[in-house]
Amino acid sequence: MAKVRQVGLLAAGCQPWNKDVCAASGDRFAYCATLAIYVYQLDQQYNEFKLRSIMSEHKKTITAISWCPDNPDLFASASADNLLIVWNVAEQKTVARLDNTKGVPASRSMMMKIFSFTVSNLHNGIRLVD
Repeated sequence: MAKVRQVGLLAAGCQPWNKDVCAASGDRFAYCATLAIYVYQLDQQYNEFKLRSIMSEHKKTITAISWCPDNPDLFASASADNLLIVWNVAEQKTVARLDNTKGVPASRSMMMKIFSFTVSNLHNGIRLVD
């Protein structure tokens, strides 16, 4: 049986009631607290993850995040303010916004090499957003 050992605490509490609040891509991982996304990157020299950036643009609870499968610098977040944001981690800025997701996104994912998203929520089903 494998042993589990705690090696540190994260800077802010994660939201276990939302499905897609943690995501990883290559040597980075991100998780979201209520209004901010914390991005960590592996420091090869010390073999530990270090906080790279804190992304904060949402005005209500962040409900889902996902990395772009084709570009490790991009990820998207969705929130209860019906806002979807595409972030560039390397430049620490937003690169795209969708201001009305027509309902609070409960889950989303990025796909293909273009900005296409699936956004699902409890009231309007699943939508493909280009």
